[in-house]
Amino acid sequence: MPQDTKRINGPEASTSYWVHYKANAAKTFEDRLSDAIGQDGKRKDGRRLQESRKYYAKVGVVSTAKGSAYVELGNTKVIVSVFDPREIPKQNKFNELGELFCDFKFSPFASLVRKNPQTDARERSMATALASALNPSVCRHLFPNLQIDVFANVLEDDGSALSVAITAAGLALGDACIPMFDIVTAATAGILGNRIIVDPTAEEEALCMDGYTEYNHGLVMIAKLPTLDQVPEIRQYGSVDVETLWETCKQLNTNCADLVPIVQQLLVSKVKSRLRELEVGSDEESENGKDKEDKTGNSSGEEK
Repeated sequence: MPQDTKRINGPEASTSYWVHYKANAAKTFEDRLSDAIGQDGKRKDGRRLQESRKYYAKVGVVSTAKGSAYVELGNTKVIVSVFDPREIPKQNKFNELGELFCDFKFSPFASLVRKNPQTDARERSMATALASALNPSVCRHLFPNLQIDVFANVLEDDGSALSVAITAAGLALGDACIPMFDIVTAATAGILGNRIIVDPTAEEEALCMDGYTEYNHGLVMIAKLPTLDQVPEIRQYGSVDVETLWETCKQLNTNCADLVPIVQQLLVSKVKSRLRELEVGSDEESENGKDKEDKTGNSSGEEK
């Protein structure tokens, strides 16, 4: 298969140094669970089960893109770039609605388990989920027969990578001045028995997916359009009963609402900074115009 020339590719076959670490010896599921969640109900980083990690976000980080955003959630780091609309390639018939092309990639150094440089099934699945979450929020009727490219790259994966990428993609679309019906936020929760673990780390995600001894185990991700109060995408992995799934969705709905002020503040601050740049530019142009008038006035006076 052809190699991706736009990213640094590691060797075709390698073994992670992590397997030689003595503390990484095989542990039972109960030992891993006790290490991740203490008896007091707190996790390794001191958070309660319903607590999320703190966000750090920034827009306009990629100078070559029309819009971009960088989001950190704990140790999970995602960067998303959005490019100008272009004609849909290999399209023979007219499309009334524009399309979103979403690409989702894990960097080879994103996690301890080395990712294949080539696109795998997990990345394709996450790209589909990203497109499904963003499509209802974009005014695609304004871009007939055109395509908007959205590229998400996970720099470090410590859990909740898909929800962070969806939130970052919504910010990047806003930064690119793409007309949207609403902003997009997303959150992830892990389910392990009667526990609902909001914003799980990579270790907690592995526990939730490996918890076959528990009746309920798995992951749930929700994307939300807060103003329209709609859920464009929901993904559930594992085995979860209906009651637990409903309680998890209500908890994630609250977490998505908590992200709205952060996203709004970033976009508003971006607009304000852009307006200040325009004001400064107009002031400089007016000053240059006055200087030219003064020079022409002085020169004409000397000639007389």
